[in-house]
Amino acid sequence: MSESEPPPKSTPAKNRRTALAALTAGAVAVVTPLVAGIAAFLSPLFRRTKPPLVRVATLTQVPSDGVPRLFPIVTDQEDAWNRYPDRRVGAIYLLREPDEQKPLALAAKCPHAGCFIGYAPGDDRFLCPCHTSAFWLDGERVSGDEEVSPRGMDPLEVELREETIDGETIVEVWVKYQDFQTGHKERIPTA
Repeated sequence: MSESEPPPKSTPAKNRRTALAALTAGAVAVVTPLVAGIAAFLSPLFRRTKPPLVRVATLTQVPSDGVPRLFPIVTDQEDAWNRYPDRRVGAIYLLREPDEQKPLALAAKCPHAGCFIGYAPGDDRFLCPCHTSAFWLDGERVSGDEEVSPRGMDPLEVELREETIDGETIVEVWVKYQDFQTGHKERIPTA
């Protein structure tokens, strides 16, 4: 190319390709951290948590006389972004038959509408005061399918653990506390 010749002009197509490439790179540079930030912010909403295993009582607090005892469930609670220590999240009945080691755990919430199920000492059944559902001491409905409640009381898993404190062995009652949706025949865990 000689000094008298003018420099070659860039073509409009080449200018458009360069501008498009610059726009694409800019969009990627902006969108990538934005998407990552939104995903990080929303990720707790999609996290599945397991039901907590909660220490409820010692075995000596649940004598083997077949009488239900009411215990609160106190545990740490979490929502998507916050943690709340030592919250009362429910209540259960523990009862142990004579000569049984492991107690039966039943949720104290009625499966019909979520009312608190009561027990009067000396009775042979649990009663829900809201809609007159009645349950035997094993949690089954007294009147079966004729009962207002769509299912029996919700049984919960129980685990016994031995703990030695100052040379004395104590048996602790741990319960896998889980809340179930009301109004359904099936036991459907809540989130």
